[in-house]
Amino acid sequence: MVAAKLDRRSADEVGQEIARLRDLDASALRLRWREVTGKPAAVGLKGELLVRSLAYAIQEKAFGGLSLAATKRLQAIARDAKASKASPTAEGRSSAPPPRQLMAGTRLIREWQGVRHEVIVIPDGFLWQGATYASLSTVAKAITGTSWNGWVFFGAKPTPKKPKRVVSDPSPTAPGGGNAGASAILSGSDAHA
Repeated sequence: MVAAKLDRRSADEVGQEIARLRDLDASALRLRWREVTGKPAAVGLKGELLVRSLAYAIQEKAFGGLSLAATKRLQAIARDAKASKASPTAEGRSSAPPPRQLMAGTRLIREWQGVRHEVIVIPDGFLWQGATYASLSTVAKAITGTSWNGWVFFGAKPTPKKPKRVVSDPSPTAPGGGNAGASAILSGSDAHA
């Protein structure tokens, strides 16, 4: 949108004014915002964002803003981008990465502070000590008492392509060890061995 009244300063003058913004404290930046825009700065507009927004407003006042056509085009692009995150692409696939999945029946084994924990993947979530959990993170929190990324805690790989046996043993003496103990993912025919 084109500003109602342009102040027609030279590019050098505008550049110098923008460079001086970095020398202003927060209250001076807010005062300058009010002078340039005619309204107070939003509460959440702080620091670097306030400086950049003010620099844009100064340039817009001096040289004019976006045309109505450009503004509408940008709004359409933003609307399309937002919609594409939720809907499938033309090929029928979502643009978002696929969720991590493990085959039902897969056993996740993790030793934590000397205790062996076994979690079984079921269609509705994860089974541990007779209780069903919606996510591996909630199982990991139940085991450790603190928040963990469940996939990291159990050493699980995202979306395994084919059944395979993965075993790792980060011992306390190995780099990254500590309380790690042993973890394993068994799936396919190995899950029943």
